[in-house]
Amino acid sequence: MKKHALIGIFILGFSLGTLAAAQAGGQGEPQAQTRLRERIGDLYILRLTRALELTEEQTAKIYPLLVRTEKDKAGLQRRLGLDMRELRAQLADPPAKEGRLLELVAGIRTSRQAIRELDDEVEAVLDSLLTPLQRARYLVFTVEFLRSVGENLDRARGLRAPVKRNP
Repeated sequence: MKKHALIGIFILGFSLGTLAAAQAGGQGEPQAQTRLRERIGDLYILRLTRALELTEEQTAKIYPLLVRTEKDKAGLQRRLGLDMRELRAQLADPPAKEGRLLELVAGIRTSRQAIRELDDEVEAVLDSLLTPLQRARYLVFTVEFLRSVGENLDRARGLRAPVKRNP
């Protein structure tokens, strides 16, 4: 059950990251993507601290880990987004070069694996620092937070033109 919850959280996190990148940078504005990602990360950490009712000691240990992890994941997600964009372009432009396709697929898989490893690292630290009640709250909070952010981004996207994507 725990493994399924972690996989669900990862999928939601990955979706949120790519959705945020698409929302902020549909016209190719990397600073807007970075700012949006940072704001969402800051909001996540702030609300997480409140939702879990962390002690000062727990906060002192968890906060630096979450900040570093979010920064590392942002870089990986940025690379992943660029590789996905290029992969779509390669597929849309026949004949696709098999060598380059294999490189892109390998890079995407590597980025996804690195993101999963970072998530596993955070989970291990949280498991060692949080009480059972806080762990349960963490799972519920994370799913609800990511769902809420996704819904808000969908609403904001409805106010703008749809993001143009290649195949």
